[in-house]
Amino acid sequence: MSASPQGDSARPTPVTGVGGRHRKPRSARKRRVAAVMAASAVVAVGHPLLTAMAVPEADNGVEGVLRMALTAAPKSEAALSLIAPRATLGDSIAEARKLQRADDVRAEQARAAEAARQQVIAAEQQAAAEKAAAEKAAADKIAAEKAAAEKAAADKAAAEKAAAEKAAAAKKAAAEKAAAEKAAADKKRQATAAAAKPAASGFVKPAQGRFTSGFGARWGSTHYGVDIANKIGTPILAVTSGVVIDAGPASGFGLWVRIRHDDGTVTVYGHMNEILTSKGARVGAGQQIATIGNRGQSTGPHLHFEVWQGGSRKIDPVPWLRARGITL
Repeated sequence: MSASPQGDSARPTPVTGVGGRHRKPRSARKRRVAAVMAASAVVAVGHPLLTAMAVPEADNGVEGVLRMALTAAPKSEAALSLIAPRATLGDSIAEARKLQRADDVRAEQARAAEAARQQVIAAEQQAAAEKAAAEKAAADKIAAEKAAAEKAAADKAAAEKAAAEKAAAAKKAAAEKAAAEKAAADKKRQATAAAAKPAASGFVKPAQGRFTSGFGARWGSTHYGVDIANKIGTPILAVTSGVVIDAGPASGFGLWVRIRHDDGTVTVYGHMNEILTSKGARVGAGQQIATIGNRGQSTGPHLHFEVWQGGSRKIDPVPWLRARGITL
């Protein structure tokens, strides 16, 4: 091959054992780096990577440096400084322990991280449960308050309805009672008016009621009048017109009234509850003079009525009244 214009120094130098391809020559620094890497490989593996072989000739290339580092003992202190001493068994154990400690630390960190993550999950779950419980409690409270309000309203409505029904019943009962009392009063008034209305002869029945005892012998003595029983307060009427000659207490009668009539006959009214006239008063036929009572020698509310003919002789009132159009 002809020489180039630049001279032989610019031509690439073929490297032995690399297929004849041309490469740029390596610098001394690069050769030293390669030697150090080879020496490091020796230290890591623990023995030369290549079998000992004689170096046929000095070789300033990379291959030569590697052969020197891998197969032959270093010849100088410079070469010795490039190769680290062989690792010992203690160094390997220490390195293994160091690696184990690092693994333990990483495992502990992983466990701590997992524990923290589980704590966060548990806290979130607890917070969610507490929130759900609080929401349920609030909903239950609202429902209970609503139910209580509805019950109170229902109870109030029922009470008001019951009160209204009771008031209506009481009002109805009062109206019925008032109507009954009015009817009774009207009936009594009508009866009293009828009884007080003088007959054609000018006489009336002394009281309304039931005839219970007549004139004559009774209980071993003489009963000088007739008895007409009725409730206390029943009106007692003057049988005919006359003048009141007595009105007040009397032995055996409790209270009595005596009236002298125009023909001189005296009529007697006893056991009355209340006197409504006075001595000396002029009364007409049918005028109320007292009310039936139970005073004196009496076994029950009634009017004891007597007739004294001529003012002193006691006669049977029944025929005397009948003769004047009055029937007991």
